[in-house]
Amino acid sequence: MELIQVYVLLVICFLIYALYKELFNPSLSFFIATLALLIVKAISPADLLRGLSNQQVVIVFLLVLVTAGIRTIFGVEWFARLFSFNLKPKTFLLRMTMFVSSISAFLNNTPIVAFMIPYVKAWAERTGHAPSKFLFPLSMATILGGMITVIGTSTSLILAGLIQEYKLPMLVFTDFLYLGLIVTVTGWAYLYFFGYKLLPETTSRIEAFRQNVKEYIVETEIFSGSMLIGKTVRDAGLRNLKDVFLVEIIRSEEIISPVSPEMKLMEGDTLFFSGNKQSIYRLIKDDNGLRIPKQDKLEVEGQFNFVEAVIPAGSELVGRRIKDSDFRRRYNASIIAIHRDGKQVSGKVGEMKMSGGDFLLLLTKDETLNQSSITDLFFVSVPDKIDSKENKWIRWFGAACFLFLIAGIVGVLPLFMVCMILLMAMIAFKILDITDIRKELDLGLLLIMVSALAIGVALDKTGTAPMLAHGIIKVGNSLGPVGVISLFFIVTTLITSLVTNAAVVAVMFPIAMSIADQMHLSYTPFFVALAFSASGDFMTPIGYQTNLMIYGPGGYRFKDFVRVGVPFTVLYTVICIVFIAYYYHL
Repeated sequence: MELIQVYVLLVICFLIYALYKELFNPSLSFFIATLALLIVKAISPADLLRGLSNQQVVIVFLLVLVTAGIRTIFGVEWFARLFSFNLKPKTFLLRMTMFVSSISAFLNNTPIVAFMIPYVKAWAERTGHAPSKFLFPLSMATILGGMITVIGTSTSLILAGLIQEYKLPMLVFTDFLYLGLIVTVTGWAYLYFFGYKLLPETTSRIEAFRQNVKEYIVETEIFSGSMLIGKTVRDAGLRNLKDVFLVEIIRSEEIISPVSPEMKLMEGDTLFFSGNKQSIYRLIKDDNGLRIPKQDKLEVEGQFNFVEAVIPAGSELVGRRIKDSDFRRRYNASIIAIHRDGKQVSGKVGEMKMSGGDFLLLLTKDETLNQSSITDLFFVSVPDKIDSKENKWIRWFGAACFLFLIAGIVGVLPLFMVCMILLMAMIAFKILDITDIRKELDLGLLLIMVSALAIGVALDKTGTAPMLAHGIIKVGNSLGPVGVISLFFIVTTLITSLVTNAAVVAVMFPIAMSIADQMHLSYTPFFVALAFSASGDFMTPIGYQTNLMIYGPGGYRFKDFVRVGVPFTVLYTVICIVFIAYYYHL
């Protein structure tokens, strides 16, 4: 192994570790890794910038805008009308998974899950069932549906960009369609007959759901002139509050925990209470000498409200301290508590670093709630409504757009041209405007995609990918091509359970290409294996965006994903390998 290959492997290991531990925002992690490769000339500036001219990268962003326009035409409320409150839970489960799988084949699955979470929760609330029985299937169904077409996931589009970069034969729509339909239908059946039983029931009563059994740690302070100054904890009435527990007090640099009933309270003390959403609401609402730090403006404006939100994995907020994030100005809301990985998060709210999947309790006013970018924060307790167009011709126009998009997917028309025409038409008919386009564009995703292409080039140019490919061939060669592609599929699936699928595609693409070269086989089966294994994260909440989004709202624990996801991942892996081996005559 040459020194440059060792260096490239270390950079890749750093990237995987940084993404897994969320040391930085994902786009920043990719940028640092790419910069490290540039410094030692593993890639050239031209290699990096070539991604900006890659047609598949441009198509990704055109598709984001076009699908946003289609969502605007039909409206989010259209989703809700499909689900009656009279449905039995498993009937609702099947209808919901079939619906979201179907639309995620053509629309970006992240906003689909963002829009559907409130409706799934509302259905569970009205019928008295636990939302945890339905939110995991929501995420899983969108992942599976996205595999039916090449535009269903950014994973497939990044892969297409890499294939184009190397001027190799492109995958066609049938490479996704047949296998995608098989695994999607299998997923529906698994969730209906087995998954529903394995999913946890985090609450069994509608009242418990309404109170959101989840507990938070909330930070309060004793302000100047408070009636509590000089009183003991007992005399202040903070010892036996209903459904709220005084966890600790921070006084200057001193942490006081456990808190004695005889402890005297002082001006500037920071008090941390544990409780559910409703009990915290009552605590703040009452005139008891406490307040949320720096919330004076919201309180004097009138009645305040609690809203819950989820931080997605690719958010600019990931890795930033709350006090450095300018959160209040961006969203006209303030974070007062965080729930992470099924546990309470304690400490000063302003000093906390945000992570992907964090479930936030916000203080705001509904009419002033501002969601400036759907890529940075998803509000899940209040639906993010989109105005539905009333004109009938708009709906016909939307249907025509949808059919035109399908023509691009199946190759009847060039997809790039289709996206450009649809985007121009939507702007002309005022379905999208500059504000909508600015809101939908994700520059972080652009940086990730360009960096991913460059990392793939580095692995290939330095000989690192052929070296790793040789190792996989050596281990799996005793079973022939099927053994090699099986080992490749399993390794990719395990990696994608820990880090973002963009990183997995970047690392594994040149390895797949090298395996095919060294074994003198077609590239196509290995690229299909990469597409399906890199998107197939059902075992953990951290490898796929939609899993993180439902993690907090569903009240799941890590072990819940393992219990439900591992059996299906085994089934999914077997189906994919058998199909690929048969269909491509390995």
